[in-house]
Amino acid sequence: MNYFINIIECGCNLSIAAKKIHISQSALSQFVTNFEAAEGVQLFNRKNGRLESLTEAGRKIYRYATEIVNRHEEMLSMIHIEAQKQKGTINFGIPSLILRVYFASALPHFLKNNPHIHIQVTEGGGKEIRQKMVDGDLNLSILIEPTSLDAKKYEQHIIQLDEYVAYMDKDHPLAQKSLLEWSDIAGYELATFNKTFTTYDLVTEKLRSQRIEAKFAYLSSTWDFLVESTHQTDLIALLPRPVEYFVDKSRFKAVRFKDPIPFNIWFCRPYKNSYNEVESYVYEELLKDYYQPFSDN
Repeated sequence: MNYFINIIECGCNLSIAAKKIHISQSALSQFVTNFEAAEGVQLFNRKNGRLESLTEAGRKIYRYATEIVNRHEEMLSMIHIEAQKQKGTINFGIPSLILRVYFASALPHFLKNNPHIHIQVTEGGGKEIRQKMVDGDLNLSILIEPTSLDAKKYEQHIIQLDEYVAYMDKDHPLAQKSLLEWSDIAGYELATFNKTFTTYDLVTEKLRSQRIEAKFAYLSSTWDFLVESTHQTDLIALLPRPVEYFVDKSRFKAVRFKDPIPFNIWFCRPYKNSYNEVESYVYEELLKDYYQPFSDN
């Protein structure tokens, strides 16, 4: 039916139709001859051996053929969608801050354009997300560097580059500095994400390497509480720079470090012998959108 339809759509020109559907002209000519002989019906009027136009029977068959082919394509599309549904949900682990900053608009937009795909988002601290990935509970995850994943078992791509900064009250003694040395914050009380977050490990390791005592006044899972806790105090909150997008700049100041802690974001999935169509599609589309190193220097 596709051969027949293509011949007609190419103006009964066998040479053009053959090139379009990637077969030889002789094979396509033989197809017409064999069909007419087998069914005992003439499809085309001919002039000097060339196809010129459809016969009355040919026109009727063409109407049926186009309807059947279109319905067949609709059926294949339906099968594809139903198969995707039956292949299950994509479980995607994302730290809460990253979800809000980088995926808050992009993920709903992706789901709107792909209504047959169901993505279950798991929020939490970086270490919690990593453990769920290792336990096999997630198809995809976003993790903060270092991911601590086995490179032989997990595919990993960096999708954003950033850093940690110091958040403080606008009248803090350090608020007017353009860049901080780590020694500048020695003696001040600090705040950061709690121990379920990779941030806590990175901050405490950096302070240890700088021989600075970690005096934490607050640990929390919510950045807004941590920033708010610095208001009208000398407290300093050590948090990722993207938090600055949501901070009231008339009340708080974000100051960068001369030697910052990297806040680098990685897109990860376990290596498998084969991925189903939905897994591959979601991974490739999201990676395509985010695989661009980010800098705002």
